[in-house]
Amino acid sequence: MSERGAGSAAEAVKELTAQDAAFSAAASKWIGQLARTLKTCRLYDPRNPAVVRFRQELGASLAPLLQERGSLTLAFSATDVSWNGVPLYRARSREDNLAGPFFRDGIRTLTLASGIEPRECDALVDALLKVTDRAAGDADLVTMLWDADLPHVSVEHVSIEADPGDGAAESEGVSAGPSLMPWPQGSSAAASEAAPAPEGVETRSDDWATSDLAGAAETFLTDLEAMAPAEVARFRSEYEAESREDLLRSTLAFVGECGDSGATPADQEELSGLLLRLLQEAIAVGAWSEARQAAQLLRCRTIGESALTRLLEELRQPNSVVAASAVRELNHQGSQSLEEFPRLARELGPPATDWLMLMLAESRQQRACWVLTLALTELCIDSPERLAPWLGDERSPVVQSVVRVLGCIGGAEVLALLQTVTAHPDLRVRQEVAAALANTPPEGARRALLGLLAGADTSLFCAVLRQLASGRDPEVTRLLVGYLQAPGFFDRPLEERRAIYLCLAGAAQDEALPQLELELRRGHWFSGHQQEHRQAIARCIAHVGSPAAREILERGARGRSAEVRAACAAALEGMRPHG
Repeated sequence: MSERGAGSAAEAVKELTAQDAAFSAAASKWIGQLARTLKTCRLYDPRNPAVVRFRQELGASLAPLLQERGSLTLAFSATDVSWNGVPLYRARSREDNLAGPFFRDGIRTLTLASGIEPRECDALVDALLKVTDRAAGDADLVTMLWDADLPHVSVEHVSIEADPGDGAAESEGVSAGPSLMPWPQGSSAAASEAAPAPEGVETRSDDWATSDLAGAAETFLTDLEAMAPAEVARFRSEYEAESREDLLRSTLAFVGECGDSGATPADQEELSGLLLRLLQEAIAVGAWSEARQAAQLLRCRTIGESALTRLLEELRQPNSVVAASAVRELNHQGSQSLEEFPRLARELGPPATDWLMLMLAESRQQRACWVLTLALTELCIDSPERLAPWLGDERSPVVQSVVRVLGCIGGAEVLALLQTVTAHPDLRVRQEVAAALANTPPEGARRALLGLLAGADTSLFCAVLRQLASGRDPEVTRLLVGYLQAPGFFDRPLEERRAIYLCLAGAAQDEALPQLELELRRGHWFSGHQQEHRQAIARCIAHVGSPAAREILERGARGRSAEVRAACAAALEGMRPHG
């Protein structure tokens, strides 16, 4: 309410009962709330949280007000809204004139009955917004309220053939009796021929007084300040939510929806180009899940396969910026992100083998190398020959990585590929070959393992003998006996001698027993390892486990040499009965 309106209302309230005064104050408060709701709805979008809240509070506060009296009848003049002669709201400007739309369209009273629903309150607000809009045209408030079918809202209206402000309708004896939303009469054309309004009544002129403008601006600023904290908080919340949303993921979702909405062939071609750029971007930034989604969407397009082929060819180039960025991202990612990479590799399929091999060659992080190895294993498990060209790479780490992948694939198919690098000049490659041969059939792996012994260092020598000890083999046994009888046997490192003993225990058969017995009894006069050597040979004989082996040990246990007797007796104690 304005200050003048508030003063008039206070004087009128003095003549009312205390109950009527309380009701008029509550009604005045609700009318002010209606005016603020209309202002807010004009300022913001209908879906704005402030608009929704104001509408809900308006409807919620009306129900208890009506419940007290059963109904609220509002009277309208050109500028005032009143109840029972008590002013409730007085206009301070044309924009602030709540009574004007009612009075202009002939409505003299509006009755709101108890039981009014929120829908009816919203319909009243919508009608007021429409008739006060600059583009309202011939919109008529009486007609709109009638069309809205509001059972708890009734109006008393007069003919609007004359101007709403001149009182002509009343003077001519037009009936102003109450009516439950009768169909409107008259036309807007007739209103244009109305007589001038009497002095003191606001006309429909578009001229605004300066004082009224100042009051409207002040009211607007007050309302704006009241809503500012909530609106600022809403803006910040929406901004933060939008900032947290991944742009790449949301763009892919948008493109997917576009592709499913009946796009034309030309549109599909444009979408395919966009998807290809999104796929490149996702790979460059290490967003493997988004890259997989982009590849899936691209495959659904007509040119998808050819576009993927071109992309993989680009990634295979040594100077590819996207590939170099992908390697950097892979090297610095955590376990959760790395788990997504094999899924992308499966989506790209075997044609991505060369790109993954380049990444493996460039990667320096153990976790990233292991992820790439797993991805290559899945891609090449049915076609390991795809890796054959990389076995001839001049970079030893690349060959070593290929051998590791072949070892993970395993089986007879990779044996021929591994045999091509058993004589590789780099010891690390040969060590990797020895480890890979453990996953191939033993019969085929034995010859490749024997080839690795030539020029092997201690670690490779021991690793090969550990694999050769897995089965009885005359050829392996002859090789090992030759090591035993060589003049420089005791010059070998201790690890190599022990590896020979262990391998001999696992590979020797009865054919080797005569030579082992001879080695058991032979004296090594210039060796400080004589007794240790005898004990190891006796254990090798015991591991053969045959009756012939037991007979040799029993004969030695009864022999003349105390050292031989001690070695054979100890071996007999641990010898298992021959089954």
